[in-house]
Amino acid sequence: MMAIVINIVAFYAGWFGAAMLAARGLGAWAALPCLAVVVLRLALSRGSRAEVALLAAAGAMGLVAEAALLAGGVTRFPGSAVYGVLPPSWLVTLWMAFSTTLNSSLAWLKTRLALAAVLGLAGGPAAYYGGAQLGAMQLGVPLAASLLVIGVVWAAACPLLAWLARKLG
Repeated sequence: MMAIVINIVAFYAGWFGAAMLAARGLGAWAALPCLAVVVLRLALSRGSRAEVALLAAAGAMGLVAEAALLAGGVTRFPGSAVYGVLPPSWLVTLWMAFSTTLNSSLAWLKTRLALAAVLGLAGGPAAYYGGAQLGAMQLGVPLAASLLVIGVVWAAACPLLAWLARKLG
C-alpha cells in the first residue's frame, strides 16, 4: 500500500514540478522532476526489464503524439519547442512518469482498457488545461477543439500503454 501512495505522490509532484519549471521559463530543467519519478520507480522495481521497456515505449509514444499535437497547432510551447517541431523534453519525460503509474497505482487499468480510455479522454485534457493555466504551455484556438483532440489522443494512449504494461508484465 505504501508503494502505491509513494507512486501517486511522486507522479503528481513530478507533474507539478515540471509544469512549474516550464512556466517559469526553465524548460531545460523541467524534465528533472519527471526523471526523478522514473529513477524512483526503477529503484522500487529493481530496474526490471519490463519497466524499462514500458518507460521507453511511453517516451517514444509521447514524442510522436506531442510532435503531432504541436504540428497540428493543438499545443504550443513558446521558446521551448525544438525548431518548432519537437516537443520539449519535459513533456516527453512526463509521459514516461505517467507510465510509472501503470504497474503501481493505476495497475488496475491493465485489465480495464475501456475504463482506461474513458479516463484518458477526461484526464488528458484536464492535465493539459491545468498545465496551460500554470503557464507551462499554450493550447490552440478554439480551446474546445484542442481539448477534444487531446482527449482523443489520450483515449487511445491510456489503454495502449495499459495493455503494453500488461503484456510486458
